[in-house]
Amino acid sequence: MSFRMRLPSADYFSDLVKAIQAVVDEGTFKLTSEGIRLIAMDPAHISLVDFELSNSAAEEYECSGELQMTLSISELMKFLKRAKKGESLTLSYDDQAKKLTITLVDATGSRERTFTLNTLETVEARSAVPSLAFDAKARVNVDAVKDAVKDSAVVSDYVKITITPEEVAFLAKGELGTVQTKLTKMGAAVYDIEADKEVWAHFSINYLDKIVRPASSLSDEMVMELSTNKPIKLGFPIPSGKLEYLIAPRIEGA
Repeated sequence: MSFRMRLPSADYFSDLVKAIQAVVDEGTFKLTSEGIRLIAMDPAHISLVDFELSNSAAEEYECSGELQMTLSISELMKFLKRAKKGESLTLSYDDQAKKLTITLVDATGSRERTFTLNTLETVEARSAVPSLAFDAKARVNVDAVKDAVKDSAVVSDYVKITITPEEVAFLAKGELGTVQTKLTKMGAAVYDIEADKEVWAHFSINYLDKIVRPASSLSDEMVMELSTNKPIKLGFPIPSGKLEYLIAPRIEGA
């Protein structure tokens, strides 16, 4: 069985893989006639990535049957970093040979480069997205959140994220001081808030930064879903696909 997908922009796929690498360095992609999907949890079981790219994102797409392709994400990124602006990308997977072929073609079609990456043994234990209900949801500007996370890192390794009916707030406390950022519902950085009450939880700034930084190159907005002392769900709208994360909270007093 085999798989082949041609994307108009190698840069775009490279950005998607960077966003996956924020959580895992190794992952199993499920390849079907509908598209590609990866659900994976980091080794510490603190964060999870749920990625999907529909066949509608591709200029050409072929997949015979259902396949699983396990890759080293860092090794894949080494090849993708060789892509130049304006190049198209074709991914071809041979299930028998267990090899992924990466083909880069420039805009004029005058130069074609081919790289081959050996795949890894697929481990059957697969991650699944837990079924969670959230009490609050906010659509916010991703750069505003990225700045809030960076500001919080000045004084602490953790930040308290609060969503109320009126605002999204970030509060970090450390021995050197306190940093607080408030994004109000009436301001330009908040597009929408759905909340009947105040909810909050503490999260690792390192994990937030690792996720928000690469994802910010793919989407101008992010969707935050939260319940008190429960995991936070971060979603980044992308064309013809899905990019969502879960981060476990640090349980402590308010």
